[in-house]
Amino acid sequence: MGEIPRDNFEARLVDAPLAARGFFESVIEHFDKRNSVKVHFTDTNGGDLRLAVPGEVLGQRRLRNFATMYWQTSKQVVFARTFLSPEELGLFGVPNSTETSSSEPLNSEVRMGAEVWRYGALTFIRALEAAHFAFLSKHENN
Repeated sequence: MGEIPRDNFEARLVDAPLAARGFFESVIEHFDKRNSVKVHFTDTNGGDLRLAVPGEVLGQRRLRNFATMYWQTSKQVVFARTFLSPEELGLFGVPNSTETSSSEPLNSEVRMGAEVWRYGALTFIRALEAAHFAFLSKHENN
């Protein structure tokens, strides 16, 4: 998980609106300071951002993602999956999320348009915090 996946993620954002880039920067800055969260990037979907709990926090060897997100260039939306259910995301003011398939370890997915990535970064960060704590609560005894 080196610099190339992050470069690919950032390349997807080159032509994105400034507010969309700021949305991702806000998420990265918020979680990057935390010991209980690892911000990392993969080449999935041409480059995505992932928020994970480090394995040592859970007594495991590998990272466990509680959220993934990327910029969908053709639709001009932020696509995200989180550990929260669609109902829980709705409680945080994140509308229109749906349940993922049973084979997906994350519980909801949502496509967030300009109303969220322009004005709702803090709202979504609060939802991501809840996803982090929910994930920790579920896995602390496993």
